[in-house]
Amino acid sequence: MKISCTQCGSRQVVLESNFFLRCPYCDARIIVDPPENTPALVEPSVSEEHVRRLFPPGKVSSVAIKFFPYLETGTSSARKLQPCFSQPWADLEDYLPPSGSMKVFDESLVTPDQLIPFNRDTAEGSSGRVIFHPLYIVMLNLEGYSEGLLVDGVSGMLIGELPIREEQSDAKKNLNRTFLLTLAAGLVFTFPVYFLTKNLDRSALSGIWTYMVIIPLIVALLFYRFKARK
Repeated sequence: MKISCTQCGSRQVVLESNFFLRCPYCDARIIVDPPENTPALVEPSVSEEHVRRLFPPGKVSSVAIKFFPYLETGTSSARKLQPCFSQPWADLEDYLPPSGSMKVFDESLVTPDQLIPFNRDTAEGSSGRVIFHPLYIVMLNLEGYSEGLLVDGVSGMLIGELPIREEQSDAKKNLNRTFLLTLAAGLVFTFPVYFLTKNLDRSALSGIWTYMVIIPLIVALLFYRFKARK
């Protein structure tokens, strides 16, 4: 599919799923073959700052707001929404976005890169209109990998499970295991000392054994606290 820029006249090849784009030559915003029913845009109710506060400090690497297309059919109580993304989003298969304050789509409301392309076949085969709903894409820095999550831009609700809880649980188990291993290693070290000192005076032997038990315990506790802070 080819179009001409309304500002500089340059010819461009675009995909059928393109609806709103930016001219690479003059930076003009172009609406391509708009649907019969003018799309609407749901305004975000929560800020990026609110979204960042949903996650532990230092875990969020980036936050970007995107507007996902849904096909609205029916009216009032009979109103229905169904996804009409040009590409599937597994996290949104069973998700129904809440209602929000809507505006008739205008090219000044968003940038082209913020719109998720919609499926024209689905939209044009219905009498409904396309509603662009705001969702934040949040990228998290986890142990050894990154993961993306979605947060609803109207309700502020996290969509899906938060992997950090499981990660923290595993980290705590590993920390407890390390503590026990450190303590066990210290106690194992005391056995050779026992055989070397068993012929000493009983009072001296008692003092040595007290230190040989206390020192590994102190070392293990200090190591545990160090790893916990880290």
